[in-house]
Amino acid sequence: MQGITLKNLNPRARAYAAILLFGLMAVFVRIALVQLDRGRQIVSFVSEWERNGKPVVVKEMAAVDVPVYTKFTVIIGQDGSGAGFVTGDIKDKLAQGQAVYATADGGIPCGAISEIGQELDMDTGMFPVTVGFSNFSGASGSRPVLFAQTQTLVSAFVAPNDIIDISKDGSYVWIVEEGKAKKINVRIGSRNGYGTLIVEGVESGDLVVLRGQDLLEGDDKVNIVGRETGSVYRKRI
Repeated sequence: MQGITLKNLNPRARAYAAILLFGLMAVFVRIALVQLDRGRQIVSFVSEWERNGKPVVVKEMAAVDVPVYTKFTVIIGQDGSGAGFVTGDIKDKLAQGQAVYATADGGIPCGAISEIGQELDMDTGMFPVTVGFSNFSGASGSRPVLFAQTQTLVSAFVAPNDIIDISKDGSYVWIVEEGKAKKINVRIGSRNGYGTLIVEGVESGDLVVLRGQDLLEGDDKVNIVGRETGSVYRKRI
C-alpha cells in the first residue's frame, strides 16, 4: 500500500491540507509567543522588585475616637412619630433629646428621642422609646430601623477586615519598618462589616499594609506606591 503524499491528492484536497498545516503552525507560533511574553513579564517583575521592592499600599495608624451605635426598630404611628422598645442596658445609655440616625454610620440626624419609658413593658420585656422625626418620612405602620450613639471608644486603632490574617496561631498584620515588610501579631477586639478594632500590637505611626501583602515574606524590601488615611470603622451592636 502506497503512502499518502501531497502529490497523490487532488487539487482541492491539497488546498485543505495546506490550510490545516498553516493553522497548526499558527497555533504553535502563538503558544511560543505567549510563553515568551510570560517569561519576559516574570523576569521584569522580579528585577523590578529586586531594584525597588515589592509594591504595597499602606495606611499610617492613628488613634481615633470611634462612635458606637446601637439599633432599634420603631413603628411609625398616625402622627408621624415612631414607637419602639429597647433592652434595659440600652435604655440606660439613651437620653431624652438624643439624636437618632437612619444609617449605622451617623451622618445627618433623622430625629431625636422624645421619651424613654421607665416602666418595663410586660408583653415585650423591654422599655418603650418614642422618637420624633425631623428629617425622615415613613408610611404609617412601617418599621424603620434607627441608630443611636451609645458609646465612644477613645483613642482606638482600627483597620479594614481584609488586612487581618486570622489563623489558629493568632491574628497578624503586615507593617513596613525601615523599608522592609514585617508580620506582627495583634490582638483584635470588636469586628463588623465596617472594620476591625485592634486592641494590641500596633502603635501610632505604624505603616500597616493595606494592599500587596499577599506577595510579601518577612524582611522583603517594599516599595510604597500609595498611602491611605482616615478610619473606616464604625461599631454597631
